[in-house]
Amino acid sequence: MILVGATDGLGKALAEHYAGLGFWVTIVGRDPAKLDALVDALRRQSPAATVNRVACDLLDPTRVEPAFQEAIAVTGHCDVFVYVAGQMLAGDGLTSSFAEDGPMLQVNTVAAVHMLGLAANYFRVAGRGQIVGISSIAGDRGRKANPAYGASKAALTTYLEGLRHRLHPFGVKVTTVKPGFLASRMIAGKSGLFWVAPLDVAARTIAERAAKGDEVFYVYRRWAMVALVLKLMPRFLFKRFGPP
Repeated sequence: MILVGATDGLGKALAEHYAGLGFWVTIVGRDPAKLDALVDALRRQSPAATVNRVACDLLDPTRVEPAFQEAIAVTGHCDVFVYVAGQMLAGDGLTSSFAEDGPMLQVNTVAAVHMLGLAANYFRVAGRGQIVGISSIAGDRGRKANPAYGASKAALTTYLEGLRHRLHPFGVKVTTVKPGFLASRMIAGKSGLFWVAPLDVAARTIAERAAKGDEVFYVYRRWAMVALVLKLMPRFLFKRFGPP
């Protein structure tokens, strides 16, 4: 399997979980030092697993396809491709800044579409496989605090749905995960959060539900009810009472 965005947070937890199951895991990330450290740690913790790494800065569009091909080559073959890379630059909640919005859109959407499209082509030819994309409940409806982040995840969710329809006749599964709040650096310093999932719990849940073939899910099922309420809320109410 290949994990894109695996050196921190949920990606690292997923790498640890799959390595613990004895998977052949190739991790893709930006920082070579972090990649080497994680590979060494995973090999010590899970001797039965085969762990490799590929360096890729997703902000560099010219690096995306070569990194994908390197990951396929070092893995030998791929049955599961997980795109977990993501950025959330919060800003001040009032001012739009393309200096922050641009990189988020590049990592969360543009590079995701590039990488996932390559994976889709690979699996379509193979006639098997599974794509897992980590989106967000923030993409279910536009929020005032971070419109660009929500838009990037809404685009990713829609793209994954399109791939699901495209690849279904070829026996390829596509899973969209909207985790909800996770105990990661993305929520560091934020107060008033609820239903915060530990990273190991999130990783185990994602791996188990993806293996079952679930197509769209939240880490904690109760987030689905929250999402439904937000989607059905009339615009005039959402503008007044919707979440930040």
